[in-house]
This record gives sequence, structure tokens and C-alpha cells, in this order.
Amino acid sequence: MSRRRNIRRPSQRRDSLTLTLLPSEVIRQTLSNLDWRTLLTLRLVCKFLCSMVDKSPPAQYLIELAMSGLEDNKRSSRLTTASRLALLKERNAHWNTLQWVESRDLPLLQDDDEWQFCGGVLAQSNLLGTMRLYQLPSQYRNIPARSWRIPILSNTEDFTMDPAQDLLVLVEKPILIPAHNNTKSYMWIWIHPRSLTTGHAHPSAVKVIDYHLYMQSAKLEMELSIQTCNKFLAILLIVEDNTSELTLWNWQTGESILRSSSLEIATFAFLTPQLLLVGTVMDETGVAEPRLFVLDISKPSTKKVALTNDCVCVFGFPSFDFVVSPVTILIRSDPSPGCKPNSEAHVPFSIAHGQRLFLITTWVEEKQETVSYDLFVLENVLLSSVMALPPQTRRHVINWNEWGPTGTRFLKSPPHSHVWTGNVFGSKFVSFVTDTAGRSSQILQIWDFNQLAIKRAAALGFEKEDMRLVNDITVIKDKAFARRVRTSLPYTITTRTLPPPRSPGEPTFTNAMLDEDTIVLVNCDYCRLRVLTF
Repeated sequence: MSRRRNIRRPSQRRDSLTLTLLPSEVIRQTLSNLDWRTLLTLRLVCKFLCSMVDKSPPAQYLIELAMSGLEDNKRSSRLTTASRLALLKERNAHWNTLQWVESRDLPLLQDDDEWQFCGGVLAQSNLLGTMRLYQLPSQYRNIPARSWRIPILSNTEDFTMDPAQDLLVLVEKPILIPAHNNTKSYMWIWIHPRSLTTGHAHPSAVKVIDYHLYMQSAKLEMELSIQTCNKFLAILLIVEDNTSELTLWNWQTGESILRSSSLEIATFAFLTPQLLLVGTVMDETGVAEPRLFVLDISKPSTKKVALTNDCVCVFGFPSFDFVVSPVTILIRSDPSPGCKPNSEAHVPFSIAHGQRLFLITTWVEEKQETVSYDLFVLENVLLSSVMALPPQTRRHVINWNEWGPTGTRFLKSPPHSHVWTGNVFGSKFVSFVTDTAGRSSQILQIWDFNQLAIKRAAALGFEKEDMRLVNDITVIKDKAFARRVRTSLPYTITTRTLPPPRSPGEPTFTNAMLDEDTIVLVNCDYCRLRVLTF
């Protein structure tokens, strides 16, 4: 005779209550070890976890940092997490409404002097061997204003700087060595890594880097572009005789990392500390065709690098009509990848890796008229295409239709300066518009391509008086292109009309730049800058 046995089943209610029975401190500690994506997922599990996440300052701080395109500065421990969260929310509220907390004017040196705006520091050099520097303030990141002067070489041709590494790079005026006894003419340049604080030799760098460039003619007219990224220093020289050479060094040791000579190289930028983005407007046969090449700089190369043969991949552009001639191309992005705040600054947060916007401007000539087009693309859009390639890939072509239509925004250039080029920082772009309706008012616009912030705003209901969401498709119908160009990367535009001039003789401003904490308005005619501090 068989008997029925009762099988004891686990209580589902008891299992579901296990987590709630843990001490609150244990739960809060667990939440502090999770990333922001997991925290957002936990909020959807149940009301209890949603409440725990919402009441946890560390959890809210991580989420708010991600939505803002920022990351925590773990080297700074002066503020509690709750204080950092409060500062971050206040900072975002002011940027979202363009409500700066302070405005101050700075004199600008003469037009023929060199300047640089990087990492919250404005530097101006003169012909007398002196550089004047201003550290622009930030209320929310606790950065004080200060100014100082340092000695520099009186024959400085150009310079760049990286305040996070206390680095100033001076490039001397080149010396031309003319051809002699069947030898080519060549240009000799000395490059000096210095301390941005003192102007003296940088303690972590070689004293000087020698550089020479063989030329086809004995002309010194040239364009010079300099950028740094961590230990790398890159210089692009474009000489009037159509000689272009891109060279990369380790500025700490002076070791040559990469050298590429090509007629088509027009611009470059660091995509990552291991990848270089190089822009061209014509192919190796001389046919007009803007492209973006990606070069691997992780290993030094003793031979000259050829773009078409040694690139990892190349991004194609929309096809231009055969009657249109692209003139040149310029890539802008700031800060450099891998850039970290100076350890002495003690800032609570800074721009996160992967949150940089690239602005790529192409000038074309059609019927004796020059027109420019801007391509806005985020770093992670380019990187996702590169990282999807198998290891050791070379010369892979990524056609425009594979990355452009949904991953970029392509349009005729909005108002912005091509001289004062500091108009991109992080995921933001600044545009300065003068009212054409007969009034003297000027309009400041911030375009923000931060996709996480856009998604959150859309989920909460996008209703803001001075901010609008652009998520429709942009269609370029110009005859400059072989076919219509459609792009749809969403972005927001925040607008503010500037206050009228304080007095009848006060000048209006013509250009704008921005960085993490400030917007800088420029008027070259009156040699004046106005710094709007957040």
C-alpha cells in the first residue's frame, strides 16, 4: 500500500523578503559597488530597491555623473559624496539654462601674438619672449582664478600646452637649409617641452627634440598644427610646396613613434591614446574625396607610414558631385583622450572618457564660391566601428552608409569661427549668432550631443523654455553632393540672448569658445575677452 508524501516547497514570499531583511547599511554598501547601468536596472525590480537607489547619495551621484558625461575624480577626497552630488546638480542646472555665475573681462594681446585655450587655461605669448597665462575659475569644481607670466623663447613659432601634465611645448621658428651639391633643401626645427608653471625645462621630458623635413622647394611658408595626448606629441607640417608630414614623438624620451609624409594629409586628432584620426580631402591619385583614416600608434615604427597601406581603416564621406572641389578639412575635439585633471586641482569631477564630440569641417569650392559643411560625430560612434574589426585588420573601408546616416549630424556650417577654434568641448559645441532682424542683440547657443542626457530628458517629457530637442532627419539637398545626404544623430540646442551692451561705446562680441567650466566671448577689434564662469 503506497502512501502519499507531502513535498515541502520553498516559500516564495520568504525568498522575496530576504533582501529586505538585510541591514540598510549592508544594502547601501552593496549599491556603492555597482555601476550606473546596474543601478538603473535595480530601480525597475521593485519599489523597495527603487527607494534604496533613490535615497543613496553614492548611487545617485554615479547615475548623475553618467547622465552628465562626467566621471568622478577619485584622487580628490575633500568633499563627501553628498556634497559632490549637490554641486553636480547645481552645475548641470546652470549649464542647462546658460546661467553663468560670474562675468569678467580680460585684455587680449595684439592680433599677431599667439594664443591657446586649453584645460581651463588661456595663454598668450608676445614677441618679447614672455607668455601670460590665466587660469579661469570654476565655482562648482572649486578652481580659483589666477594669473602668472613665464619666460619663453623669443623665436617661438607656435606652442601648445597640457595643464593637466604641467606641459608647455614650444616650437622654434624653422631654419631653412638650402639645397647644396645635389642635396635637397630641408627645414630644421627644435621643439622644447617646458613646464607650464615655470617656463623652464619639464622635469619629466627631454630637453629638446630635433626635427627636420626635406622639401621640394626653398620656401618657409607653412601651416603648423600641434597636439598632445598623455606621453605623445604630434606635429603636422604643411609647407607651401605641398609637402605634408605628420610626426609623432614620446615627448618624455624624445623617441620617434610615427612619421607619415603624404600630399593629402590635411588635419589630425587623437581618437584614443592608441589611435590617431587623420583627415584628407583627396585620395592618393589626386581625386577629391574627403576621408578619415585611423592609424595605430601603440607601437613605434622605424619606417615611414603610408596612410592607404598602413591604416587600420578609413571612414568614407558622402560623395561630392564631380564639379565640386573639396578645398581642405579640419578636425576639432577637446579635451584629448585620456586627459585627467591635475592632481593639485582637487576637482570633484571631470569629462568622462568616450564622451567627446568631433567636429569635422570640410570646405568645398563650387562655381568660385567656398562653402563649408560640418560633420558632428561622437567618439564612441567612431570607436564602435573600429573595435568591431578583427585584430590586425588593415585598410578596411567603412562606407558612409555604414556609419554616417544614424551616427552623425551633417549640415551646412552654423555660425562659428574657424580661427578661434575652441568651440568644441566634451559633447558640447558653442555657436554665436548675431540677430539679423535689425536689433543689436546677440544669441549664444550650446549644442549638446550627450545621448544619455537626451534619452533621460525624452523619458521625463522634454519641456524646457530655452532648450529644444533636434531629433528629426537633416536632409542636405545641395547640388554639391551626388545624392541627398540624410543624418539623424539627436542633439539639444540651449539658447540665451546676451544682455545688451553696458554702455554705448562697449563693443559687441564676434566669436565664442568654451571648456568644462567657462564660455569665452571674443572681440578681436577691441582686443577683449569676456569670460562667463559656471
